[in-house]
Amino acid sequence: MSREKVRQELIHAIDLVDDVINPLLIPNKGIKLAYAISGARTPADIGCCFLPQKKQMEDLFDTNVIFDSRCTIVRTILTALRFSPEIRCACEIRYSESLVPVCESMLLELCICDEEKIPPGVSTMDWAVAFCSEYENSVPDVICIKNKKFRTGYARLFGENPIQVTTNLLKISKRIIDATH
Repeated sequence: MSREKVRQELIHAIDLVDDVINPLLIPNKGIKLAYAISGARTPADIGCCFLPQKKQMEDLFDTNVIFDSRCTIVRTILTALRFSPEIRCACEIRYSESLVPVCESMLLELCICDEEKIPPGVSTMDWAVAFCSEYENSVPDVICIKNKKFRTGYARLFGENPIQVTTNLLKISKRIIDATH
């Protein structure tokens, strides 16, 4: 799979979720979606795009897929690839208490980590991916990082491609909206 194909699939997937995701799931800096080319080994092999919390200009992210990004989600995918080479896509969302029961009701494989238990000096999500993947014998569909300090926790959705990940994101969002109305 080429970089251009990765770019096209990311843009198509991000267009599907634009303006329909429950705000409870959108981190302050927006949703990040990343996708690796087949056989990815470095950050240069992973495209990353961004859906801002509030899209203000249409061309803000028109073709904004960045390769060789320093986003943590890129490292997360590289870690996931070591455990499950078919898992080449991930999306970062905000953790909320309603996320866990919704994921469980959808029968998604879920792993929850408490940030306070992660060893110091280790990348939080890299550790969580490795820990959960060893525990589950593969990369789970969703990894949640609970944070009791000053920051809001976050979660990562994993899948084989951007459509699979954003489809799960849309289903999760709809179920949270339905549960709160």
